[in-house]
Amino acid sequence: MVDKKELGQPLEFDPEFKGPVKSRSCTDILCLLLFVAFLVGWGVVGYFAATNGDPARLLYPTDSRGRVCGKDPDLLDKPYLLFFDLTRCASPKVIATGCPTPQVCVSECPQKNWGYTGVNVNFKDLICKDGTDKNKDTFDLIKDGDCAYYYVESKPLAGRCIPKVVTDAALYFNGTIMVNEDDDEITGEILGEASKYLARFYKATEIAEGVFQDIKTTWWVLLIGFAIAMVVSFIWIVLLRFISTVMIWFSIIAFTGLSGFGSYYTLNKYLTLRNQEDKTGMSKMEIKFTTEFSRYAELETTWLILFIITVTVFVVCLIVLIFLRKRINIAIALIGQASKAVGDIMSTLFFPIVPYIIQMIFLVYFCAIALYLSSAGEPEYRVACSENCTSAACVGAGIQENNTCSMEEFDNTACPESVCQFFDYHVDPNIPRLHIYNLFGLFWALFFASAFGEMVLAGAFASWYWSFNKSDVPTLALTYSFGRTLRYHVGTLAFGSLIIAIVRMIRVVLEYIDRKVREKTDSMIIKCIMCCFRCCLWCLEKFLKFINRNAYVYCAIYGKNFCTSAKNSFFLLMRNIARVVVLDQVTDFLLFIGKMVVVGSVGIASFFIFSGDIKEVKSHLPEMNYYLTPVIIITLGTFFIASAFFSVYAMAVDTICLCFLEDCERNDGTPDKPYYMSKDLMKILDKKNKFANKED
Repeated sequence: MVDKKELGQPLEFDPEFKGPVKSRSCTDILCLLLFVAFLVGWGVVGYFAATNGDPARLLYPTDSRGRVCGKDPDLLDKPYLLFFDLTRCASPKVIATGCPTPQVCVSECPQKNWGYTGVNVNFKDLICKDGTDKNKDTFDLIKDGDCAYYYVESKPLAGRCIPKVVTDAALYFNGTIMVNEDDDEITGEILGEASKYLARFYKATEIAEGVFQDIKTTWWVLLIGFAIAMVVSFIWIVLLRFISTVMIWFSIIAFTGLSGFGSYYTLNKYLTLRNQEDKTGMSKMEIKFTTEFSRYAELETTWLILFIITVTVFVVCLIVLIFLRKRINIAIALIGQASKAVGDIMSTLFFPIVPYIIQMIFLVYFCAIALYLSSAGEPEYRVACSENCTSAACVGAGIQENNTCSMEEFDNTACPESVCQFFDYHVDPNIPRLHIYNLFGLFWALFFASAFGEMVLAGAFASWYWSFNKSDVPTLALTYSFGRTLRYHVGTLAFGSLIIAIVRMIRVVLEYIDRKVREKTDSMIIKCIMCCFRCCLWCLEKFLKFINRNAYVYCAIYGKNFCTSAKNSFFLLMRNIARVVVLDQVTDFLLFIGKMVVVGSVGIASFFIFSGDIKEVKSHLPEMNYYLTPVIIITLGTFFIASAFFSVYAMAVDTICLCFLEDCERNDGTPDKPYYMSKDLMKILDKKNKFANKED
């Protein structure tokens, strides 16, 4: 057991102390210089990425020559990619070597079936490579590989022309079974297999493009959803100011009710879909090609998982409601004091917009760099073979599958089954290191912005608490705190956020190692060890965030450096650990419940609206690829918006909690050492001032 003497001496009464000290100096300057140097380096990484990358390469298909369909100057009117002979893609090796057939950009996908029958046709009926001589005979165009031997009716999917075939039977053109250049029949089955293998290449692109299109068409609906979320969150916070007890109990009951309704709805949906036949209306090719993202909501397994989650939450809520009634009442009183602090400094409700804007800027910057770095590099061309390229002629010509090649110099005369085509973009060995730098920069920047918001709010609420008469709270408490933090303590914020960023980076590395280990071994012992490591690091990060948060409060009050603030605040909490558990952790849980009620309400409403269950609204909504896209975006947006509002209350609770612990140690309620806490808190702690009651 820890000796209380090891936790420092209790604070003594100081008649000069009236809240956040005004006489202070800059703290943790070395960390500030390190942070500035890191940001400069991050800017250099951004410049390198912008000058060497092109995100269009990731979002749009690329032809055999490495040109981006719909984006390169010569292909602006040709946004779709077409495979000359899709049957050659019906092999698992396309994942490693690519599909061994020419791929060209076209202005539109074929609207009919066509196959070469040995007679000359109009050049307009052919699909050929760019720069093909129009005066050549059809036979020569086909023989030289300049034009496709056949093509089938297709529709664009993820920027690629995918056959519209609904059966496994052979395809016909002019009453004749269609064949490829090797006289193999073209059937729906083989085209389906080809589409399935290609899907492994393009599934991420399909989702990205579909989601992007949904965002473009529903942007105004998303803005309305965000506005509603903001209004609901603001009303909820305002009501907390006046009827905190009613709102907290309503939050608990409402959240329990929502989780109970969610359990009923998900179970009912699961039972309904369990024996229901597939009625998606998709063609065979589309089903095999698509990742079926939009169909997840129609899978019984999805609703079974959701049922397990919601019923678990429901049971937990009931247990908390039954066994923690007394502690909830105590925590409600503390939230009531936080409500008064927020009500007296209303500007704190809107301040979280500042750190959130800073975080969004950093996040957008990170995403831009990641996109540009991922698309940096020169086109790389490799040999692809329709067979194995193992014939004596191929070996004699030095042609081997998957070898690098040059489009201008490659000659397949001796090995006609081979083709030189675009494979990928060659990645500079330094690119992965830059990705790591970029990711660490994101972590450090996000944690820094969050820490900045916490310290500014802590300084404002500390000014409120240490005002004996709450009517004497400084008029610009938030502005003064903002100025103090920006002028003196940016280095402290950089220090604290650096520690959390390092731990988060270690967690990411461990996740990567864990994934690699799982790919190579099925050992349960190793999996258990990795799971323990991950759990320990998660707990370490949570603990350090707790230490940092209280260190920022202490620094905002006394102006000490990070290490001193962390030590003193931690010792203060440890000397009063029982009170901290009751008055801090329970309040965090209650505020989380309130936030989840707001998020759950908006999320459920958006689900019923976009799923088409509300027919009056359905006709006014634009068409979407995935109706879950706006639901997920609005729900996530509501979570961040609600978090911004509720984080103010959480910071007020933590600051008031730390301040009244100091108040208990510094003062004893006598006329010379009066308590600064409110009457409600004194009642909770069975304390009182031994003279006329002060104002709330």
